Amino acid sequence: MPLLIVFKGHPGVGKSAVARALARRLGVPLIDKDDIKDILDNGCPDAGGLAYDTMFNVARRQLLQGLSVICDSPLSEVRGYTSAQCVAHNVGARLVVVECVCSAPDEWRRRVEQRAALCLPAHHITTWASLEAHLLKRSDSSQYSIDAPHLLIDTVASVKTLVDRITVWLIPD
Repeated sequence: MPLLIVFKGHPGVGKSAVARALARRLGVPLIDKDDIKDILDNGCPDAGGLAYDTMFNVARRQLLQGLSVICDSPLSEVRGYTSAQCVAHNVGARLVVVECVCSAPDEWRRRVEQRAALCLPAHHITTWASLEAHLLKRSDSSQYSIDAPHLLIDTVASVKTLVDRITVWLIPD
């Protein structure tokens, strides 16, 4: 049974680095919601919602081919999680959620602020002040019940350590 591995977490916590490393380890496709939103952002009014819809539609196609897939996104609203549940159910895949947090505020701040040098599209959070505003805006919407198997990881650990932990959780001996 293919896996739909959905990452969840606030901007800058390190989820993309972990998701990419896990995709390489498992040899599965990775779909990053931001790659889609980067293209849509100036062209439509609900670029974020459309980016989620597109991400899960592409994931659906991969799952129908019998491939497991990783979706990298903040999953900051229940709408995205519900979409993941529907896709997994409709194609007979197993949904799992890997939620990333960063328990070291100084490290989290460093990660967010180093994004500024990457010249990312405007929707990316690249300052601590914009992250704080985002967290305030999402304080209610990002807290919801997750019924799927759910692993919480703290990204202060090394990416290798985290990928090892996730792999053991996904594929126990």
